[in-house]
Amino acid sequence: MILLLETSTLNCSIALATPEGECVARCDESSEKHQHAERLHLLIDELLKASSVRRNALTALAIGKGPGSFTGLRIGTSAAKGICTGLGIPLIAPSPLRALQHLGQLLHPHFTETPQRIVPAIDARRMELYTLDEAGEVAASVVDDSFRQDLSEGPAMLIGDGAAKCTDILAAHPADWIIEQCFPTAADLIPETLALIQRGQMESVSDFEPF
Repeated sequence: MILLLETSTLNCSIALATPEGECVARCDESSEKHQHAERLHLLIDELLKASSVRRNALTALAIGKGPGSFTGLRIGTSAAKGICTGLGIPLIAPSPLRALQHLGQLLHPHFTETPQRIVPAIDARRMELYTLDEAGEVAASVVDDSFRQDLSEGPAMLIGDGAAKCTDILAAHPADWIIEQCFPTAADLIPETLALIQRGQMESVSDFEPF
């Protein structure tokens, strides 16, 4: 069983998945301030108990590697390292930005053939976002008149907890934007987690640092 943690935003999110990628349980808890330090370990214990899964049944742990909140990522990473060290299981580090792209395809399946037009948007305060650029690389971007001009006419999606604040600016953009205000979740880390496991891309538990 794979335990997944996503703490890069105000959403304290955990999930359990089978090695085949079936999400068997999940919990998402968000508030107006970070409660990860108080809630993360309690939520993990509650989810394992409710699912009748013992800790020694865990075979891997995935932690959303960021970018995002320093506080949330620090707490999530510390929890992940402690569990991996105690159980001797591998650490996987999928991206919450790619998790948002996956969620976008679930919400709007017509983007399945054009996932590059799903733009993840983790809030970086003011008019900045953590996102993926036109080459699919992680970027910190200012949202202004020049934002993602590579996306010409046609549908595009901005998805994440930084999406709604960009609505007015994107009104004049050539693309026809769909705005989805939401958090990345641990359950949406599952597809990339499985791909990383299949490629053998595990992290060093002692050396891993979030982005």
